[in-house]
Amino acid sequence: MIRVIRGSMEQQDAYKLLAAFMILIMIIVPVAYVVTSSRSDLTQQTPEQQPQQEKYNPEFWVVNQPFDSISDALNMTPANAVSASYADIDSMTPQMIQWTKTTLPVNDVDTLYKSNTTKLYYASLPRFQQGAPNFLLLSTMFPERNDFEYMVLPDTYPPILRRQDTGAINIMGNPIIYTNDKTARDVLEILYSQNKTATGYDRFESLLNKVDAAPFQEINSNVSFAKQFYMGVRETNGSYERTTVYLNLNSSALKKLNQLKANSTQKGFTNYYLNTSGNYTTVKISSPDMLKVLNEEFS
Repeated sequence: MIRVIRGSMEQQDAYKLLAAFMILIMIIVPVAYVVTSSRSDLTQQTPEQQPQQEKYNPEFWVVNQPFDSISDALNMTPANAVSASYADIDSMTPQMIQWTKTTLPVNDVDTLYKSNTTKLYYASLPRFQQGAPNFLLLSTMFPERNDFEYMVLPDTYPPILRRQDTGAINIMGNPIIYTNDKTARDVLEILYSQNKTATGYDRFESLLNKVDAAPFQEINSNVSFAKQFYMGVRETNGSYERTTVYLNLNSSALKKLNQLKANSTQKGFTNYYLNTSGNYTTVKISSPDMLKVLNEEFS
């Protein structure tokens, strides 16, 4: 698991690896899946067009879905999502943007599309049988452009672009979809099937119903201290607020959180709220010092 809050050395090392990991999977994962999954509906099709050089083709920009929160993004994500992170960069303060760029691969996505990323979502899905990682990357950019070499797969709608640089699938619009063949097919089934399809949101709905909107959000079901974990960070009234919500938080972690709250005034927090209701524990902390909020332990 890659944690978002800077705390232990292990967490800091995970941050450093995230950007490199994203570059690696953008190159390796799609190729690995294409090679090992010859039965995929998409890979069976033979592209009929030559690589294109247009920087913007409006006819490709068909996807039009809400993309204003991690809940919106999870509603486009297959039901087996393990963890996910969402960032609305345009809604952040400059300091928060700087932090987010050290936490999520914003610069790498800028490079992928030769544009400026405005929103970013990255979800981890169970690995393929071949062992290759499985992921879904959603994003928006300004200016909008498809400035990469691609081939359009025939008889597809929305238009499915096979990237020539990474071998991955791109489906353009709001948001832009970047993933492997199978996950692309699963996402399109969610978006355009006439029947209701289970999504990642279904798995985390109860937890997400307990949180406010925030420009940075993370959800994870692969943590040792709880069954599910949520974190959101936002700026409000001149202070930074971090909300963490836990489903079935274990007793040792709850004890530690209570100890942290007891010392909160001395540490300079303006608010330190902790409440347990049923199976859910919520913690909200605030301070004008963003790094103080981000560096506070959460488990």
